Amino acid sequence: MSLKIIVVAGATGTLGKLLCESLLSRARSASEPILVRGLVRKGSTVPPGSTSSEQQIVFELVDYASDEDLNRVCSGAYAVVSALQGLDDVLVDVQSRLLRAAVKNTVRRFIPSDFSFDFTKLPAGSNRNSDTRLAFHSAASRIIQASNSPIEFTSIFQGAFTELLGSGRILLDFKKRHVAYFGSPDTVMDFTTWQNTAEYTAAVALDTNETPSKLLIAGLQLTPKEVQKIATRVTGVPFGLKRMMSVNMLAAVIKLVKFFSPGKNEPMPMWVGMQYAYCMALGLASPERLDNDRYQGIRWTGADEVIRKAFVASSQSQ
Repeated sequence: MSLKIIVVAGATGTLGKLLCESLLSRARSASEPILVRGLVRKGSTVPPGSTSSEQQIVFELVDYASDEDLNRVCSGAYAVVSALQGLDDVLVDVQSRLLRAAVKNTVRRFIPSDFSFDFTKLPAGSNRNSDTRLAFHSAASRIIQASNSPIEFTSIFQGAFTELLGSGRILLDFKKRHVAYFGSPDTVMDFTTWQNTAEYTAAVALDTNETPSKLLIAGLQLTPKEVQKIATRVTGVPFGLKRMMSVNMLAAVIKLVKFFSPGKNEPMPMWVGMQYAYCMALGLASPERLDNDRYQGIRWTGADEVIRKAFVASSQSQ
């Protein structure tokens, strides 16, 4: 069995770390030899790698502005996975250079840093960060067509991260003990944990079969009403439902907040966070299908423990 080299850009971030671990774990379970090249921006501290007889990870310092560096790390790679985060300079410019290096080195598969709800179905302008990722999709299409490359460009859409349900910033207010929502309490929202997202992405990266342009997963699909029931059940405390405003009103408020505090160069200003809530409340990004069963061995995590731990932590801080 030949060695598979998987390149992970953004290897020291939250998702990048989990992805590196998941790649090694999945390859170990399949007794498949693997080398994970974790890319770390030059000037950063390089974490120690890990090695065994046939599964190993090495961290490579790279200058993302250097085509020479990117060609070096993509050489011989089976797949390139981007877990990079940032604005246009990263998600469009850097990822475009990384894709060009992948194409030049005949990498089989490129997985971009999309990891969100399926923003391809949303109206333009609904979410700044989604628009940035769509701009990269357009750039990627031009790069692939110009080179006539057979590379598989596969996006993974997992909805919101389940851990956000414990943050107190989305749906659940643990101190006021209610579920705050916009629009309808019956709108379905999709959630997947960081760990499950990493496990699934690792399976896609290692897949020997052709992968489609997008794969849709969800660890759970819940409405605000269902989140209320779960919170009441796992905490033993009644949670109420609170409609904050209509979806149209939320759109108007976002425009006002954006005008008075633009935060154009910030990765997550307040109004962008509100845009995520707006997109989820629209209900348009919920997947038309789920590809959860494409790969075996993933145990999809629910919301119970996330909500219970957050409630306990909130109670102790009061």
